[in-house]
Amino acid sequence: MTRENSQHQTAPYWTDCFQSMSDPVALLQLNAGRYPTLLRSNCAFQQLFSLSQINSPLDPTLVHAEFIQLLQQLKPGTSSPVWCLIGDDSSCRHFKLQSAFSDTATDTCLLLMQDISEQENLIVSLRKQTDELQQRLATIEQLKNRIREQSIRDPLTNLYNRRFLNEFMERELALARRNQKPLAVVMLDLDHFKQLNDQFGHQTGDMVIEMVAKHLLRQSRRTDVLFRYGGEEFLVILPNTNAVQAQHLAENWRVHVEQAQVFAKHQAINITLSAGVSVYPEHGTTTFNLIQAADEALYQAKAAGRNQVVMSCP
Repeated sequence: MTRENSQHQTAPYWTDCFQSMSDPVALLQLNAGRYPTLLRSNCAFQQLFSLSQINSPLDPTLVHAEFIQLLQQLKPGTSSPVWCLIGDDSSCRHFKLQSAFSDTATDTCLLLMQDISEQENLIVSLRKQTDELQQRLATIEQLKNRIREQSIRDPLTNLYNRRFLNEFMERELALARRNQKPLAVVMLDLDHFKQLNDQFGHQTGDMVIEMVAKHLLRQSRRTDVLFRYGGEEFLVILPNTNAVQAQHLAENWRVHVEQAQVFAKHQAINITLSAGVSVYPEHGTTTFNLIQAADEALYQAKAAGRNQVVMSCP
């Protein structure tokens, strides 16, 4: 059978089966090494590419070079590529390209272009919604972390508050036990703070508490964790710190606070603090025992005249 006769015999079959289809359909002669020739096409194919002629090579200026490259790679039984046609309004139509049959004797191929724009646009929409949902979840997680951080921070000093103390202390004690390392607790209290509040007012009292917190932070190590225990009391947890080291650090804080210059109502205010120190495991093996031991040592420092550091007794 000649190529002309083969093409002629396909005409009735083509007209009856494909002309009224909404998806583009075309009968192509592949022409190896050249642009495919359009032998037959339905109205949907012609309208898609604004074509008026058949039996002529596909013009890459009208039928997109990328589309022609996909046609040249198209083979029956292989995975169907998806081609996207972008319109003047930036809209995108997606077509799945399928070869219904291929006649190697005549180099002809029946091309079916399944319009899957609705499915693809739905996938794009779902991906966009998924991305937006993930962004919202990330934002919610950030807000949760921020709220948690705010809930465990003292608003005046930005130190941790007592709500976080037990959780953190239990974790540090577990590490100390596992690694067989010491852990120190220092309880600090501003001396004569009630008189300061009565004489200069609560605003000055807050200013002094902020100042002391900054001094403690400035003179602390990166591993030290500071808490505002309540009122004018502070508590510091010192991981991997023995009694001698802890007493030295507490004394350093005491000296720096004593040397700080604070002014209220045009006069200098002398600020001092007292401190009590306890160390795991010598003075206790639980959170309650260690804090109680540090608090009792602090009471002894107050009773002994204030402005000093006292180590807990085993």
